[in-house]
Amino acid sequence: MRPFSTVIAFSAVALHATNTHAIPPQAVFISSAADSYSGIPDVKDAVNPICIPFYGLRDAIMGGLFQGRCNLNAKAAIRISFHDAGPFSLASQAAGLPNSGADGSIIVYPEELTRDLNNGLQTIAGLLAPLPDQFNVSPGDVVHLAGTLGLLACPGGPSTTVFVGRPPPRNIAPDGFLPNSAHSIEFLTARFADMGFSEREMVTLVGVHSIGKQMFIDPTKINATFDTTPDVLDTRFYTETRDGKVTPHTILLDSDVGFATQPPTAKHWESFIGNQTLWAIDYAAAHEKLSVLGLDPETVAGLIDCSEILPLPIDITKLLVPGPVEGGEEPMVDPVKLEAVTRRYRSIWLA
Repeated sequence: MRPFSTVIAFSAVALHATNTHAIPPQAVFISSAADSYSGIPDVKDAVNPICIPFYGLRDAIMGGLFQGRCNLNAKAAIRISFHDAGPFSLASQAAGLPNSGADGSIIVYPEELTRDLNNGLQTIAGLLAPLPDQFNVSPGDVVHLAGTLGLLACPGGPSTTVFVGRPPPRNIAPDGFLPNSAHSIEFLTARFADMGFSEREMVTLVGVHSIGKQMFIDPTKINATFDTTPDVLDTRFYTETRDGKVTPHTILLDSDVGFATQPPTAKHWESFIGNQTLWAIDYAAAHEKLSVLGLDPETVAGLIDCSEILPLPIDITKLLVPGPVEGGEEPMVDPVKLEAVTRRYRSIWLA
Protein backbone atom coordinates (compact mmCIF):
# COMPACT_ATOMS: atom_id res chain seq x y z
CA MET A 1 0.00 0.00 0.00
CA ARG A 2 1.24 3.48 -0.81
CA PRO A 3 0.44 7.11 0.00
CA PHE A 4 -1.13 9.24 -2.67
CA SER A 5 0.22 11.45 -5.48
CA THR A 6 -1.12 10.23 -8.80
CA VAL A 7 -2.73 10.82 -12.15
CA ILE A 8 -6.17 10.82 -10.53
CA ALA A 9 -6.43 12.46 -7.14
CA PHE A 10 -8.71 13.35 -4.29
CA SER A 11 -11.00 16.28 -4.66
CA ALA A 12 -14.11 17.78 -3.17
CA VAL A 13 -17.42 19.42 -3.74
CA ALA A 14 -19.83 21.64 -1.86
CA LEU A 15 -22.66 24.14 -1.86
CA HIS A 16 -24.78 23.48 -4.93
CA ALA A 17 -27.51 20.85 -5.06
CA THR A 18 -29.41 21.51 -8.28
CA ASN A 19 -30.88 18.21 -9.46
CA THR A 20 -27.95 16.37 -7.91
CA HIS A 21 -29.74 13.02 -7.83
CA ALA A 22 -30.86 12.98 -11.45
CA ILE A 23 -28.88 12.07 -14.55
CA PRO A 24 -29.54 14.57 -17.36
CA PRO A 25 -32.15 13.41 -19.89
CA GLN A 26 -29.56 12.96 -22.64
CA ALA A 27 -27.57 10.55 -20.48
CA VAL A 28 -29.16 7.42 -21.91
CA PHE A 29 -26.50 4.76 -21.78
CA ILE A 30 -25.30 3.28 -25.06
CA SER A 31 -25.63 -0.49 -25.17
CA SER A 32 -25.15 -1.41 -28.80
CA ALA A 33 -24.55 -0.11 -32.30
CA ALA A 34 -27.98 -1.18 -33.50
CA ASP A 35 -29.01 2.16 -35.01
CA SER A 36 -27.35 4.84 -37.10
CA TYR A 37 -27.37 7.58 -34.46
CA SER A 38 -23.83 8.62 -33.53
CA GLY A 39 -24.77 9.74 -30.02
CA ILE A 40 -22.98 13.06 -30.67
CA PRO A 41 -25.23 16.14 -30.79
CA ASP A 42 -24.63 18.42 -33.80
CA VAL A 43 -24.30 22.19 -33.46
CA LYS A 44 -26.89 22.53 -36.24
CA ASP A 45 -29.41 21.20 -33.73
CA ALA A 46 -28.39 23.51 -30.89
CA VAL A 47 -31.28 24.39 -28.61
CA ASN A 48 -29.75 27.25 -26.62
CA PRO A 49 -27.74 29.81 -28.64
CA ILE A 50 -25.51 30.43 -25.62
CA CYS A 51 -24.29 26.83 -25.91
CA ILE A 52 -23.14 27.14 -29.54
CA PRO A 53 -19.48 28.03 -28.77
CA PHE A 54 -19.29 25.03 -26.47
CA TYR A 55 -19.88 22.61 -29.34
CA GLY A 56 -16.59 23.76 -30.84
CA LEU A 57 -14.88 23.64 -27.48
CA ARG A 58 -16.23 20.13 -26.96
CA ASP A 59 -14.71 19.00 -30.26
CA ALA A 60 -11.37 20.69 -29.55
CA ILE A 61 -11.13 18.78 -26.28
CA MET A 62 -12.77 15.45 -27.13
CA GLY A 63 -11.14 15.25 -30.55
CA GLY A 64 -8.00 17.37 -30.42
CA LEU A 65 -6.88 16.32 -26.94
CA PHE A 66 -8.56 12.96 -26.27
CA GLN A 67 -8.96 11.55 -29.81
CA GLY A 68 -12.27 10.19 -28.56
CA ARG A 69 -10.62 7.73 -26.17
CA CYS A 70 -9.63 7.30 -22.54
CA ASN A 71 -6.08 8.49 -23.16
CA LEU A 72 -3.68 10.20 -20.76
CA ASN A 73 -5.14 13.63 -21.55
CA ALA A 74 -8.68 12.46 -20.80
CA LYS A 75 -7.59 11.00 -17.48
CA ALA A 76 -5.61 14.13 -16.61
CA ALA A 77 -8.62 16.30 -17.47
CA ILE A 78 -10.68 14.54 -14.82
CA ARG A 79 -7.87 15.00 -12.33
CA ILE A 80 -7.36 18.70 -13.09
CA SER A 81 -11.04 19.43 -12.54
CA PHE A 82 -10.69 17.85 -9.08
CA HIS A 83 -7.53 19.78 -8.27
CA ASP A 84 -8.99 23.05 -9.48
CA ALA A 85 -12.02 22.84 -7.17
CA GLY A 86 -10.61 20.68 -4.39
CA PRO A 87 -8.87 23.33 -2.25
CA PHE A 88 -12.27 24.87 -1.44
CA SER A 89 -13.00 25.18 2.28
CA LEU A 90 -16.30 25.94 3.98
CA ALA A 91 -14.37 27.10 7.03
CA SER A 92 -12.36 29.57 4.97
CA GLN A 93 -15.55 30.78 3.35
CA ALA A 94 -17.19 31.39 6.72
CA ALA A 95 -14.12 33.29 7.93
CA GLY A 96 -13.96 35.45 4.80
CA LEU A 97 -10.51 34.13 3.89
CA PRO A 98 -9.17 33.67 0.35
CA ASN A 99 -10.70 30.51 -1.04
CA SER A 100 -10.86 28.25 -4.05
CA GLY A 101 -13.52 26.65 -6.18
CA ALA A 102 -14.47 25.50 -9.67
CA ASP A 103 -13.08 28.63 -11.29
CA GLY A 104 -10.23 27.47 -13.53
CA SER A 105 -7.51 29.13 -11.47
CA ILE A 106 -5.26 26.13 -12.03
CA ILE A 107 -4.80 27.08 -15.71
CA VAL A 108 -4.47 30.80 -14.93
CA TYR A 109 -1.88 30.84 -12.12
CA PRO A 110 1.25 28.83 -13.00
CA GLU A 111 2.28 28.77 -9.33
CA GLU A 112 -0.47 26.24 -8.62
CA LEU A 113 1.25 23.77 -10.91
CA THR A 114 4.48 23.92 -8.90
CA ARG A 115 2.79 22.34 -5.87
CA ASP A 116 3.70 18.72 -5.18
CA LEU A 117 0.13 17.39 -5.27
CA ASN A 118 -0.34 18.92 -8.73
CA ASN A 119 2.63 17.07 -10.21
CA GLY A 120 1.70 15.57 -13.56
CA LEU A 121 -0.90 18.21 -14.41
CA GLN A 122 1.46 20.55 -16.26
CA THR A 123 0.78 19.02 -19.69
CA ILE A 124 -3.01 19.08 -19.54
CA ALA A 125 -2.95 22.58 -18.02
CA GLY A 126 -0.81 23.77 -20.93
CA LEU A 127 -3.19 22.22 -23.44
CA LEU A 128 -6.28 23.76 -21.83
CA ALA A 129 -4.81 27.21 -21.10
CA PRO A 130 -5.23 28.69 -24.62
CA LEU A 131 -8.85 27.54 -24.98
CA PRO A 132 -10.60 30.29 -22.96
CA ASP A 133 -9.31 32.96 -25.34
CA GLN A 134 -9.79 30.79 -28.40
CA PHE A 135 -13.47 30.18 -27.65
CA ASN A 136 -14.20 33.34 -25.62
CA VAL A 137 -15.27 31.40 -22.54
CA SER A 138 -14.02 31.40 -18.95
CA PRO A 139 -11.15 29.28 -17.62
CA GLY A 140 -13.53 27.57 -15.22
CA ASP A 141 -15.86 26.58 -18.03
CA VAL A 142 -12.93 25.06 -19.94
CA VAL A 143 -11.52 23.09 -17.00
CA HIS A 144 -14.85 21.67 -15.87
CA LEU A 145 -16.13 20.84 -19.35
CA ALA A 146 -12.83 19.02 -19.90
CA GLY A 147 -13.40 17.03 -16.71
CA THR A 148 -16.88 16.02 -17.79
CA LEU A 149 -15.67 15.05 -21.26
CA GLY A 150 -12.85 13.05 -19.72
CA LEU A 151 -15.45 10.95 -17.95
CA LEU A 152 -17.27 10.34 -21.22
CA ALA A 153 -14.07 9.49 -23.07
CA CYS A 154 -13.55 6.63 -20.63
CA PRO A 155 -15.99 3.72 -21.10
CA GLY A 156 -18.20 3.38 -18.04
CA GLY A 157 -17.95 7.06 -17.20
CA PRO A 158 -21.30 8.75 -16.53
CA SER A 159 -22.73 11.93 -17.96
CA THR A 160 -23.16 14.90 -15.67
CA THR A 161 -24.64 18.36 -16.12
CA VAL A 162 -22.54 20.92 -18.00
CA PHE A 163 -22.89 24.39 -16.48
CA VAL A 164 -21.38 27.40 -18.27
CA GLY A 165 -21.02 31.07 -17.42
CA ARG A 166 -18.48 30.92 -14.59
CA PRO A 167 -16.67 34.19 -13.87
CA PRO A 168 -12.86 34.41 -14.04
CA PRO A 169 -10.98 33.28 -10.92
CA ARG A 170 -10.61 35.95 -8.25
CA ASN A 171 -7.36 34.65 -6.79
CA ILE A 172 -4.87 31.83 -6.80
CA ALA A 173 -6.10 28.76 -4.91
CA PRO A 174 -4.72 28.66 -1.36
CA ASP A 175 -2.10 25.99 -0.85
CA GLY A 176 -2.33 23.10 1.60
CA PHE A 177 -6.00 22.18 1.20
CA LEU A 178 -5.94 19.27 -1.23
CA PRO A 179 -6.44 15.97 0.62
CA ASN A 180 -3.49 13.61 0.67
CA SER A 181 -3.88 9.88 1.02
CA ALA A 182 -1.05 9.72 3.52
CA HIS A 183 -3.52 11.23 5.98
CA SER A 184 -5.72 9.12 8.23
CA ILE A 185 -9.26 8.22 7.23
CA GLU A 186 -10.50 10.43 10.08
CA PHE A 187 -8.53 13.40 8.76
CA LEU A 188 -9.68 12.82 5.19
CA THR A 189 -13.31 12.50 6.24
CA ALA A 190 -13.07 15.80 8.11
CA ARG A 191 -11.37 17.51 5.17
CA PHE A 192 -14.00 16.30 2.75
CA ALA A 193 -16.69 17.49 5.16
CA ASP A 194 -15.04 20.93 5.07
CA MET A 195 -15.66 20.86 1.34
CA GLY A 196 -19.32 19.95 1.87
CA PHE A 197 -18.90 16.25 1.18
CA SER A 198 -20.63 13.34 2.85
CA GLU A 199 -18.75 10.12 3.54
CA ARG A 200 -20.62 8.41 0.72
CA GLU A 201 -19.79 11.15 -1.77
CA MET A 202 -16.15 10.91 -0.77
CA VAL A 203 -16.11 7.16 -1.42
CA THR A 204 -17.98 7.69 -4.68
CA LEU A 205 -15.54 10.22 -6.06
CA VAL A 206 -12.43 8.17 -5.38
CA GLY A 207 -13.90 5.64 -7.81
CA VAL A 208 -12.16 7.53 -10.62
CA HIS A 209 -8.95 5.97 -9.35
CA SER A 210 -10.16 3.12 -11.56
CA ILE A 211 -8.45 4.86 -14.50
CA GLY A 212 -5.53 6.35 -12.57
CA LYS A 213 -1.87 5.51 -12.48
CA GLN A 214 0.97 6.49 -10.17
CA MET A 215 3.95 8.49 -11.37
CA PHE A 216 5.50 9.85 -8.19
CA ILE A 217 4.93 7.35 -5.37
CA ASP A 218 7.15 4.36 -6.09
CA PRO A 219 9.96 4.84 -8.64
CA THR A 220 10.13 1.07 -9.12
CA LYS A 221 6.51 0.97 -10.32
CA ILE A 222 6.15 4.02 -12.55
CA ASN A 223 2.83 3.85 -14.44
CA ALA A 224 1.39 1.29 -12.03
CA THR A 225 -2.40 1.49 -12.03
CA PHE A 226 -4.97 1.14 -9.25
CA ASP A 227 -6.84 -1.76 -10.80
CA THR A 228 -6.35 -4.19 -13.65
CA THR A 229 -8.63 -2.35 -16.12
CA PRO A 230 -7.16 1.18 -16.20
CA ASP A 231 -8.83 2.26 -19.45
CA VAL A 232 -12.35 1.45 -18.25
CA LEU A 233 -14.15 3.34 -15.47
CA ASP A 234 -15.51 0.28 -13.74
CA THR A 235 -16.16 -0.89 -10.19
CA ARG A 236 -13.40 -3.50 -10.40
CA PHE A 237 -11.33 -0.86 -8.57
CA TYR A 238 -13.58 -1.22 -5.52
CA THR A 239 -13.43 -5.03 -5.63
CA GLU A 240 -9.68 -5.31 -6.08
CA THR A 241 -8.91 -2.70 -3.42
CA ARG A 242 -11.18 -4.40 -0.87
CA ASP A 243 -9.56 -7.74 -1.64
CA GLY A 244 -6.04 -6.32 -1.44
CA LYS A 245 -5.26 -7.52 -4.95
CA VAL A 246 -1.89 -6.37 -6.27
CA THR A 247 -0.19 -7.42 -9.50
CA PRO A 248 3.22 -6.47 -10.93
CA HIS A 249 1.44 -3.63 -12.74
CA THR A 250 -0.90 -2.36 -10.00
CA ILE A 251 -0.54 -0.58 -6.69
CA LEU A 252 -2.81 0.14 -3.71
CA LEU A 253 -3.16 3.48 -1.93
CA ASP A 254 -3.26 3.44 1.87
CA SER A 255 -6.27 5.74 1.85
CA ASP A 256 -8.24 3.59 -0.58
CA VAL A 257 -7.56 0.49 1.51
CA GLY A 258 -8.68 2.41 4.58
CA PHE A 259 -11.91 3.52 2.92
CA ALA A 260 -12.55 -0.07 1.82
CA THR A 261 -11.96 -1.67 5.21
CA GLN A 262 -12.68 0.82 7.99
CA PRO A 263 -16.06 1.83 9.34
CA PRO A 264 -18.02 3.92 8.51
CA THR A 265 -16.78 4.17 4.90
CA ALA A 266 -16.53 0.41 4.28
CA LYS A 267 -20.31 0.05 3.92
CA HIS A 268 -20.34 2.63 1.13
CA TRP A 269 -17.35 1.02 -0.56
CA GLU A 270 -19.06 -2.37 -0.44
CA SER A 271 -22.24 -0.98 -2.02
CA PHE A 272 -20.41 -0.23 -5.28
CA ILE A 273 -18.80 -3.64 -5.68
CA GLY A 274 -20.38 -5.28 -8.72
CA ASN A 275 -22.85 -2.37 -9.07
CA GLN A 276 -21.67 -0.20 -11.95
CA THR A 277 -25.07 1.43 -12.43
CA LEU A 278 -25.32 2.57 -8.81
CA TRP A 279 -21.81 3.98 -8.88
CA ALA A 280 -22.45 5.87 -12.15
CA ILE A 281 -25.61 7.48 -10.77
CA ASP A 282 -23.98 8.47 -7.50
CA TYR A 283 -20.84 9.70 -9.21
CA ALA A 284 -22.76 11.87 -11.68
CA ALA A 285 -24.47 13.63 -8.77
CA ALA A 286 -21.21 14.18 -6.88
CA HIS A 287 -19.35 15.44 -9.94
CA GLU A 288 -22.12 17.93 -10.67
CA LYS A 289 -21.54 19.39 -7.22
CA LEU A 290 -17.81 19.48 -7.90
CA SER A 291 -18.38 21.52 -11.03
CA VAL A 292 -19.91 24.46 -9.12
CA LEU A 293 -17.90 24.14 -5.91
CA GLY A 294 -17.14 27.48 -4.30
CA LEU A 295 -19.26 29.61 -6.62
CA ASP A 296 -21.53 32.07 -4.83
CA PRO A 297 -25.29 31.44 -4.96
CA GLU A 298 -25.94 34.34 -7.35
CA THR A 299 -23.37 32.98 -9.80
CA VAL A 300 -24.78 29.47 -9.58
CA ALA A 301 -28.29 30.78 -10.20
CA GLY A 302 -27.08 32.47 -13.38
CA LEU A 303 -25.24 29.49 -14.87
CA ILE A 304 -26.58 28.01 -18.10
CA ASP A 305 -27.15 24.28 -18.56
CA CYS A 306 -25.39 23.30 -21.79
CA SER A 307 -25.63 19.54 -21.31
CA GLU A 308 -27.12 19.44 -24.80
CA ILE A 309 -23.58 19.33 -26.21
CA LEU A 310 -22.64 16.02 -24.56
CA PRO A 311 -22.26 12.69 -26.33
CA LEU A 312 -23.99 9.73 -24.79
CA PRO A 313 -22.07 7.68 -22.23
CA ILE A 314 -20.98 4.14 -23.03
CA ASP A 315 -22.65 1.62 -20.74
CA ILE A 316 -20.11 -1.12 -20.14
CA THR A 317 -22.67 -3.32 -18.39
CA LYS A 318 -24.00 -4.19 -21.86
CA LEU A 319 -20.55 -5.09 -23.17
CA LEU A 320 -19.46 -7.81 -20.75
CA VAL A 321 -17.94 -11.13 -21.72
CA PRO A 322 -20.69 -13.75 -21.23
CA GLY A 323 -20.28 -16.78 -19.03
CA PRO A 324 -19.44 -17.60 -15.41
CA VAL A 325 -16.81 -15.69 -13.44
CA GLU A 326 -14.52 -17.48 -11.03
CA GLY A 327 -13.18 -16.47 -7.64
CA GLY A 328 -15.46 -13.50 -7.02
CA GLU A 329 -13.97 -11.52 -9.90
CA GLU A 330 -16.17 -9.08 -11.77
CA PRO A 331 -16.89 -9.91 -15.43
CA MET A 332 -14.61 -8.33 -18.01
CA VAL A 333 -15.65 -5.94 -20.76
CA ASP A 334 -15.44 -7.60 -24.17
CA PRO A 335 -12.74 -5.62 -26.04
CA VAL A 336 -14.23 -6.39 -29.45
CA LYS A 337 -17.67 -5.12 -28.45
CA LEU A 338 -16.14 -2.08 -26.77
CA GLU A 339 -14.12 -1.15 -29.84
CA ALA A 340 -17.19 -1.49 -32.07
CA VAL A 341 -19.23 0.79 -29.81
CA THR A 342 -16.37 3.28 -29.53
CA ARG A 343 -15.99 3.46 -33.30
CA ARG A 344 -19.70 4.00 -33.70
CA TYR A 345 -20.31 6.56 -30.95
CA ARG A 346 -16.99 8.43 -30.84
CA SER A 347 -16.37 8.29 -34.57
CA ILE A 348 -15.84 11.98 -35.36
CA TRP A 349 -13.10 12.30 -32.76
CA LEU A 350 -11.07 9.15 -33.35
CA ALA A 351 -7.55 9.67 -34.68
